[in-house]
Amino acid sequence: MKKTMVSTFFLSVMVFVMMGFLPQGKKAAVDNGIGPIKNVKLGKIDQSLVDEGKSIFYSQCYLCHSVNQTKMAPPLRGIAKKRTPEFIMNYLLNTAVMQEKDPNVKALIKKFSNVPEMPDQNLTKDQARAVLEFLRTIE
Repeated sequence: MKKTMVSTFFLSVMVFVMMGFLPQGKKAAVDNGIGPIKNVKLGKIDQSLVDEGKSIFYSQCYLCHSVNQTKMAPPLRGIAKKRTPEFIMNYLLNTAVMQEKDPNVKALIKKFSNVPEMPDQNLTKDQARAVLEFLRTIE
């Protein structure tokens, strides 16, 4: 009898949750950044994009960012697992606005207070996508 009551209770709760009568757990808001990139479809790693992104990274980003250690700015190993593709591309394309308005970027700037704000790299969407592809490979 007790087992039946417990089963009935849990079944009732499930029905209420499914019908929307009881609150479900809230999902954390996803930060895709602020900028022109609304949706990035990722597939298999594109080696030609990786090569282009690596070249851009080492010519424009490496002065401040290392892959494994903090230089003037945080290391970027694993960043593609921590941030959405949209966030990464928007930060590369809309740097100043994100540093001013995005709460996650503002928190990073505060955390690394000795780090100057990232300058705009004047990348095209295609170049930002290539850098993202390179960052996907350094996880």
